[in-house]
Amino acid sequence: MKLTSLRKLLFFGLTAAALLLATSVENASADKKKKKKSSTPPPESTAPAESAPATGLSAPPTAVREAERHLLAYDVAAAQRSLDGAPANDVWTATARGRVLEMNGQYQAAAGELRKAADLDTRNPAPVLFLGDAYAYDSKRSQADDAYAQAEARARSLVQAKSDDPDALYFLGVAQQRQKRFSEAAATLEKARSLRPSDATVLYQLGVTHFYQDKFQAAFDLLSQALDKNSGIAYAYYYRGLAAGKLSRKDLLFNDLDRFVKLAPDAPEAATAKQILASFS
Repeated sequence: MKLTSLRKLLFFGLTAAALLLATSVENASADKKKKKKSSTPPPESTAPAESAPATGLSAPPTAVREAERHLLAYDVAAAQRSLDGAPANDVWTATARGRVLEMNGQYQAAAGELRKAADLDTRNPAPVLFLGDAYAYDSKRSQADDAYAQAEARARSLVQAKSDDPDALYFLGVAQQRQKRFSEAAATLEKARSLRPSDATVLYQLGVTHFYQDKFQAAFDLLSQALDKNSGIAYAYYYRGLAAGKLSRKDLLFNDLDRFVKLAPDAPEAATAKQILASFS
């Protein structure tokens, strides 16, 4: 199957922060236990700022982490409800609100919110990464390319400040992925994976990157590992199903796409998934 939909390339990275933040809570808890005897209070989570303090990025508020979990599962309404309690003038809150608008198809409003988020923290790659998506969905290709390049520049600056920061590497890899430089993205994400091998976020993004490189067995294996870590990644079922189809595993193709449609019936790729499922009848 030839994949030409812009959203097929975009969404797997649009959940970049969602996946990263959702999977960071467990790591934060472990960090608290390790630092219990320290006189310095432990970080709230292992979002970019907390895993790499030298970058200066702030930690996402609890309400935003909850919203990101819902966005990961493509439950946009629940994400919006979670954000009702999020603090104002926070980069992560503004970014999440922009993503909700984008996923609801309100691209111009989303771009405005994401531009505001980008100005709140000029080092954070996430707002401009999602800003690129909003522009791309709105058929503003030139502005999208500029935003992706800016996201890469911000992420690269973080990596230069701390080369072993897995979150900075993660954002750099996703920014490269957005620009369809899949070989570079895979190499960068492998570095992030070496630093955080059990992170479902990295496994997912690396799996999708391999899918677009036509490395279907590697993609299937990595996506399976991601789902083992977090079974709520809606689009992991979509891409693993497509990879299974390329490997002539029609049973897994059907099962995964069926699960995807149930989790995300209103997602852009749901129509494609339904067409494939209908071919089995």
